[in-house]
Amino acid sequence: MGPDENTYVRDQNARVDPMLTLGTITVAGLRSILADLPDDAIVVVASDGTGGDDCSPLADVEEVWYFPTAGESAPLGRDADGNVHEPGSRDLYAVLLRPADRR
Repeated sequence: MGPDENTYVRDQNARVDPMLTLGTITVAGLRSILADLPDDAIVVVASDGTGGDDCSPLADVEEVWYFPTAGESAPLGRDADGNVHEPGSRDLYAVLLRPADRR
């Protein structure tokens, strides 16, 4: 199934309060922003601003359930404990950009 045929994401996210997504970027928006940039440029993830000016290279991209009110996420499918998250009315289907471990 292609992304245009998957209405689950659109339906799930349509139920969420729009205030929780105000000022966010969608995958389509990100593609548009990156379209004219050099292919060999490194993507760097900046801190959310609460802990200073830390930055890290992007290491992984993962589809997740995002909980905007808690600022946390859960993987799609089974987690490490074998549990499956059943999305609630305020959970967003999202793409998580995970920074590299800077140690």
